[in-house]
Amino acid sequence: MTARSSRASAAGPQGAALKRVCVLIVNYNSGPWLARCIRALKAEGAPWPEVRVLDNASIDGSALTLTPMPGLEVIQSDKNLGFGLGINQLARNVDSEFLLILNPDCLLVAESLQRLVAELDAWPDVALVSGRVFDMHGKEQRGSRRQLPSPDRLRKEFFRPRSSGAVDLVHQSAPEKACVVEAVSGACILIRTHVFKDLGGFDARFPMHFEDLDLMARLGANGQQIRLVPNVVISHAGGVSSSHRPFRVEWNKHWGLWLYMNKHCSGRWFWLSRPLWAAAIAGHFLLRCPVVLWRGLTRSR
Repeated sequence: MTARSSRASAAGPQGAALKRVCVLIVNYNSGPWLARCIRALKAEGAPWPEVRVLDNASIDGSALTLTPMPGLEVIQSDKNLGFGLGINQLARNVDSEFLLILNPDCLLVAESLQRLVAELDAWPDVALVSGRVFDMHGKEQRGSRRQLPSPDRLRKEFFRPRSSGAVDLVHQSAPEKACVVEAVSGACILIRTHVFKDLGGFDARFPMHFEDLDLMARLGANGQQIRLVPNVVISHAGGVSSSHRPFRVEWNKHWGLWLYMNKHCSGRWFWLSRPLWAAAIAGHFLLRCPVVLWRGLTRSR
């Protein structure tokens, strides 16, 4: 077999997998990362996957610089709809078998996407899959492997962050094989389209952050599984969009946690303790503000 025919045969299954996926990206001031994110999905000799981009009133022109290609649709919003509502709008009228919900500062190559599709094919009862998420220096990011939050797990996250009972599990040894997990990083998830729509998509009350964990919690409550494929590597710059409005993003994280706990932890959350949790979450936000300010100052230098 010649080298040329070998490439063509390798591209065949990749092309077939990509045709079954619609990629959804919500963009906000992502600069050159948006175009890089889309280019990474192209397999040699295979067609482009269907890609839908919602630009949330960016001011950097990042969506306008995209090169037109087959299957690419760019929707310009005149206001920032938030991440969850933006994805819900993009998912309307999608008839592809799978949705790849991808942050614009993520790099997922076509071969890795093919592995995620194969994982869902191998496990018909699994609703959602993802891989491990690393920063641009090769360090696995916080939240790449994690458990769903609960009051007890959040306490351990604060006081004993390396405990197996905490939310974040990146400090634990990574599994060698694909396995069932409670939650994965929301930066890159592949989900069955009908499952996403049956759940009503993301809960738009979460403007940014925790809408992914809320979706995964609802999957678990419905008896649907999530699998982590540890040999799938996703690169994630992180914070590209949030650097334009860091304090609002930080507040959205804390507000999202409060919404999540009220929605999913009521049965494990003594009602008299809730004012203390509200004060703790607000206090943590105030403690984080100087850190956010310092990061902004160091980036501007």
